[in-house]
Amino acid sequence: MSTVKAKVMLVDDHAMLRHGMAMLINMEPDMEVFAEAGDGNEALAILRKTGPVDIVLLDVTLKTVSGFEVIKSMHALIPTLPVLFISMHDESVYAERALRAGARGYVMKQEPGEVLLTAIREVLKGTYI
Repeated sequence: MSTVKAKVMLVDDHAMLRHGMAMLINMEPDMEVFAEAGDGNEALAILRKTGPVDIVLLDVTLKTVSGFEVIKSMHALIPTLPVLFISMHDESVYAERALRAGARGYVMKQEPGEVLLTAIREVLKGTYI
């Protein structure tokens, strides 16, 4: 019996971090990394080509354009796309801004992997975190 896995897109300008998150996610039975992008333009190009994914993990700080700008473009393309921000920036400063921008949640990069996996699952269920 095959189980459909949630398709996750990672958008972060640090390749090593993307690789680590992909390894963590791909070890889970209910989700897999479907696509990775190093910046917002690449992420948008992937979404235009492949269509929607189940969730996007989006870094707040990207080299070319802010994650806050990228989420606006993503939602213009796919209005219902669930986005979970991941960031090194303090949650108290950026989390509210992320939610106002249309994200469903915010996780700091220094959190343990289990926190990220739980956050992904909650957002996939429709919960705002």
